[in-house]
Amino acid sequence: MKGEIWIYLDTESSKKRPGVIIGCGATIADIDVTIAKVTSQQPRNEFDVPIEHWQEAGLIKPSVVRCTKLKTLSSLELLYKVGTLHEDDLKKVIEAVIKYLTS
Repeated sequence: MKGEIWIYLDTESSKKRPGVIIGCGATIADIDVTIAKVTSQQPRNEFDVPIEHWQEAGLIKPSVVRCTKLKTLSSLELLYKVGTLHEDDLKKVIEAVIKYLTS
């Protein structure tokens, strides 16, 4: 569901990557989900959101959500759940995605 952090297989790089679900249906069973890439790299622009509560979210190091790196996946492509964003972090991510999509 929205705000959950999942590991998925990035088909472009063939690497397992974390992503935060920013949009989905009522459940994640057999539906498409929209995710934003999560990285341990520094923010690069105004749409990159540092995760303040990264340890609480199940991440192993300080991380950033790249709100310009959106991807739609089948829920079947999600490998395993890492954790869930704190509601304050999720609010900032959703606001940044909306700002990006409407700018």
